[in-house]
Amino acid sequence: MSEILVGVDGSAPGDAAVAWAAHEARRRAAVLRLVHVGGPLGDDRTVENAAEVARTVGGHELDLETEFITGKPQDRLLERAGHADLVVLGTHGHGPVASLVVGSVALALAGSSPVPVVLVKDHDPERTGGPVVVGVAEAPSVVVLDAADQEAALRGGGLWLVHAWFEPPVESFGAPAPLPPIDPTPVVEALRERLTGELSPWLGRPDSRLKVAPGHPRDVLLAASGDAALVVVGRHEKPGRRIRALGATTHGLIRKAACPVMVVGDEEG
Repeated sequence: MSEILVGVDGSAPGDAAVAWAAHEARRRAAVLRLVHVGGPLGDDRTVENAAEVARTVGGHELDLETEFITGKPQDRLLERAGHADLVVLGTHGHGPVASLVVGSVALALAGSSPVPVVLVKDHDPERTGGPVVVGVAEAPSVVVLDAADQEAALRGGGLWLVHAWFEPPVESFGAPAPLPPIDPTPVVEALRERLTGELSPWLGRPDSRLKVAPGHPRDVLLAASGDAALVVVGRHEKPGRRIRALGATTHGLIRKAACPVMVVGDEEG
């Protein structure tokens, strides 16, 4: 049986992550494992409260396991992640303190987990529909696309493949140099034609569509997240190297996306 691991901390985003994960555990018939990592003088009240949140969403028939362990949260959760199929964490709330305390763990796990990580900012139980949006890189990743396709199949919804064409400004002596406006239409159409062929295995599923748009990938994906149930992005990495930081696009999505964000590791073969 598959397992969903949730790191709980008693915060509002943490409870939102528990609620989202409980809903997903029922959808996938998976074990839901709630883990709270605290100090040596801590107790298990935080994880007990999280379990109540999970049962409220998933019902008492939910296959639920709870753990209270001590240590450094990102290290202990990373150890547990190797035994799970999915990790779910709450992102930071508002303000610099919340960003440092909650966000640091979420970003560390998203940057190094061996399994996909879903980052949840809030949970709206009424928002159950919408497509799965997947960010398509210049060189599309089969691993990321397959993960998004699986999520769309689980939900019985659409799969939106989104690629952004972004032309960085040319710098002159450290400042962007003024350039005449460029019509992106020919480039976007050429990209759409190429990607339609490369992405045909995923575009063949019902309710799939390809969107190629000019703009920074972060902004294009943020706009698409408004209608989505989930946004899926890749985490580029090299064999033998465990990365600890995420790019600006993924970081911006985690902070501002209108729906949960799944980060999938994509190891170069």
